[in-house]
Amino acid sequence: MILFSSSVGHWVEHSPNRLRTLLSTIIVNRGSVILGSFFWLLILSQEDLVEDSMSFVLPTNPFIKGIGFAVAVTLGIIERLSSSGNLISMERDWVVTVAAPAGRPYDLTHLNAVMRRIDLVCKLISPILIAAVISALGSIRLGVVFTGLTSAVSIPIEIVSAKRVWNSSTLLQAPRAVPPPQRAATATATMEGASRIRKWIGRSRQYFRGFEMYFATSVWVPSVALALLHFNMLTWRATFITYLINIGYSLNTITIARAIGSVFEISSTVIVRERLPTPRGIEYMGKAHHHARSSVDDGSDESGVALIAGSREGNRDVETVVGLQRFGLWGMSWQLVNTIPVVLALWAISVQRGEGDILSTLTRGTTTEQEEPDVGWSVVLFSFLACSRLGVWVFDLTTQQLTQTLVPQNQRSSFAGTENSVVNVFELLGAGAAIAFPRTEQYRWLALASLVSVMVSWIMYAAWVRRQRGHLIHWEKFSHGFCASERRW
Repeated sequence: MILFSSSVGHWVEHSPNRLRTLLSTIIVNRGSVILGSFFWLLILSQEDLVEDSMSFVLPTNPFIKGIGFAVAVTLGIIERLSSSGNLISMERDWVVTVAAPAGRPYDLTHLNAVMRRIDLVCKLISPILIAAVISALGSIRLGVVFTGLTSAVSIPIEIVSAKRVWNSSTLLQAPRAVPPPQRAATATATMEGASRIRKWIGRSRQYFRGFEMYFATSVWVPSVALALLHFNMLTWRATFITYLINIGYSLNTITIARAIGSVFEISSTVIVRERLPTPRGIEYMGKAHHHARSSVDDGSDESGVALIAGSREGNRDVETVVGLQRFGLWGMSWQLVNTIPVVLALWAISVQRGEGDILSTLTRGTTTEQEEPDVGWSVVLFSFLACSRLGVWVFDLTTQQLTQTLVPQNQRSSFAGTENSVVNVFELLGAGAAIAFPRTEQYRWLALASLVSVMVSWIMYAAWVRRQRGHLIHWEKFSHGFCASERRW
């Protein structure tokens, strides 16, 4: 993902036919899942791994198992890359193209919120559904077959839906303006008799040129700040769930806590106004009397891509950008404030279990009974963890729309591809940190590192907003309120 996400974004950006690009990602994505399910079925059907009484059993063959595993992993990589291409094509091209002007029904804010709501609901339901299927059928292999069949069934549904949307929009049907190829890359690629080394150098330059473009935009700081949050170990990833199980929490407790967190995540997409389906916070925080100046008003290259059409629409677009900046800062601050109690709870539970004491650790390792975590600290841990998820997705939604509107149209897809590479870098760093500190008693240090990463992300974004807006807090309002209080006295 780190190596090829940027190339996927570059491919989407240089594909003139939007429908063909999206359909290609759908077919490749679903096809890789179907083929991957087939190879996983072959692996799980070997005699030493069969756990059910089905008649289809293959003799144990380590060579076939290794080859099948390698192919399945390769197909998994293809699935992630095609999913990334599908997401880039939808979020950075289709949605931005068909969105209504800011402030009207089905504007960009509304479409982003609805799409993210659907995504979060599916992420909540899908693991529960597949677990229920495996539990009801009593076979992991049938669960793999179910996964492959659902992907096969979804192909015609997605194709028909994509064609229906494409046929209903003349903007989508119009050929997309493809940016001209870089002269150096073209010369390198078309040079007759060029050596493979020169071609490889040319491709490498094209790869790093994507990062050069990424850091040249005005929104790379909020993008990196959002990517930095993927280092956070205090999210519902496998590492955190394993840690919770090891310190005594039951799987039912973890499932309930995760479901409550998902409710908070989904709630970030339904903060709506009474009439128009746009977030109330973005509308309120973007009002003209709440700010002094906007980066959209200056003469930067990104100012022309903020969907500004006329004076009235232009004012509304400026208000939208300002509202996104301020609402994103609110979301980031909310996450930071709620992450602090989570870390404190984990440290308290760690002290309660005596993880800092070598003698207690050795004694606990010789006993079979495991002490239950304190109820009070458990409530603090899971409640504030759920609340922090609201801030994460508010910040995610606002940053997504900022990159959609403030990045030039001919760079959005490449920007998104490079952004995915940066995200995967921090995910890899998080996985590396978990490998470096594998013991249960060491997880509190990973939690502390997660808090530091959230704090650094907040500092980056706050500094960016202050540079764009010229301020973070209207101190004159505080002084006005203070003077009013004195007059009351």
